[in-house]
Amino acid sequence: MAKYKIKVNVELVECDESINSEPMKHDNGNFTMTISEQDAISIDKCESFILRTAYPTIRDAISEHLTEISKKSRRKKQ
Repeated sequence: MAKYKIKVNVELVECDESINSEPMKHDNGNFTMTISEQDAISIDKCESFILRTAYPTIRDAISEHLTEISKKSRRKKQ
């Protein structure tokens, strides 16, 4: 039976982008959100924004994973 490694990477980096309070998906599959410095120094707000960004990332990763498992399963049956 196969094993799967789950990898998670969260980065908070200073930037000059406009504030964007909704997670945005990029061409490379990453999701980002840009928050204010005021929010970035608050542990509660920072945690909330990280979780809001993580949720669509997690859902997307699970969807892709299950799609690949389904394709693999179909190939084995053929």
